[in-house]
Amino acid sequence: MFLIERREVADQVVLCERHEQVRQDDLADHLRAAMGRLTQLAEQHGGVAGPTFTIYRGEDFDPENITVETCVPIHQEPAGPVAALVRREPAHHEVFVRVTKSQSAPPQVGEAFAAVAAHLEQHGLVEADAAREVYFTDFTTAGPDDPVMDVAFVVK
Repeated sequence: MFLIERREVADQVVLCERHEQVRQDDLADHLRAAMGRLTQLAEQHGGVAGPTFTIYRGEDFDPENITVETCVPIHQEPAGPVAALVRREPAHHEVFVRVTKSQSAPPQVGEAFAAVAAHLEQHGLVEADAAREVYFTDFTTAGPDDPVMDVAFVVK
């Protein structure tokens, strides 16, 4: 059972990497590498300004072909060229569940996504953007029962 919560997220400038055809088995390593690159790049723009997040793009989930967009919020909008996509993530509302480290892998993380999706359907809420994982702590140092991320859906 998951506790469903809701929050407002402010407008933010983010550095992003978008990758297609990532396999679920490779996803954790892929995300660590992308976040490492983007976090290092963020230091050139005032540092990381909030929780990092990964957006899962695509209509249907295919464990052999996942499209992910990894994003790191930054304090300063870059004045010149940057070695990553820079975009503005608009302010929005999220419905989410908090997940522990032990729940962050399949199949439990899939159950978290399903719980939020069911909540949206039960309450007549409409998705406004793709589902995401929001990371708010150091995953590598967290214990198995420590909260490490939120599974979130952007809603209208």
